[in-house]
Amino acid sequence: MIIYLRILATIYALAATMHIGSILGFGRIPFEEAPFSWQVTDYFYGVLDSIAAVGLFLLRPWGVAAFLVAAVSEILLFTFAADWLVVTPEQMFMLRGFIVYHLIAIGIYLWLWRSEKRGPLPGQHSSHH
Repeated sequence: MIIYLRILATIYALAATMHIGSILGFGRIPFEEAPFSWQVTDYFYGVLDSIAAVGLFLLRPWGVAAFLVAAVSEILLFTFAADWLVVTPEQMFMLRGFIVYHLIAIGIYLWLWRSEKRGPLPGQHSSHH
């Protein structure tokens, strides 16, 4: 689980860097000219992804909570309000990719969490003899 949380921390640090870079003018278009919806999501996820990255790296419960809030909120946003963000078909394809990524990331986290809580299944031998 520790390795997975550190991998997630790296992914969320990269995502935060992209959002913050966009705010600082390193995006495809000047931030002031970007659609309002992009500006709002860059601010929101720039902060939330930064919190998730730090918390996940430090293995803190609030980091996991920030990761889950970021992932679930993006799934909901990209599923039910994609028109608010999308300008081109390529952007819609990208949003669908993010939905799949978040579903897989949450699924792996829950599988690892459940595996740690449950321990070995009946009939399985631990590696410590």
